[in-house]
Amino acid sequence: MSLITDAPVFQAVYDLLKDVHVARRTFAKSEKYSLGQSLEQALLELLLHIIDAGRQRREWKVAAIDAALRELERAKVLIRLAWDLQQIHERRMSAWQASADRIGRMLGGWRKAA
Repeated sequence: MSLITDAPVFQAVYDLLKDVHVARRTFAKSEKYSLGQSLEQALLELLLHIIDAGRQRREWKVAAIDAALRELERAKVLIRLAWDLQQIHERRMSAWQASADRIGRMLGGWRKAA
């Protein structure tokens, strides 16, 4: 039995969460504890939904994956907001969006398979 922590989707979210955590230190003080914390919390919730989906029985996986997809959409909006409020540079925003898109494709494939 393989662990969910070995899954590529888990690793992709984990890596994005680590990068957001490090980048949050550079946010303006007014945004660090609101926008930065909200983004980090959304990614943490996404990670927890992925863990839940990995542990669910086949017939309940879709609901957990749908919850993960909703959390991913929330994170995408927060990434865009961080860019619009000039809290992240264009290179970082592009990397985060590409990572979020890749995660979305992985979750969509997982949902179809479930």
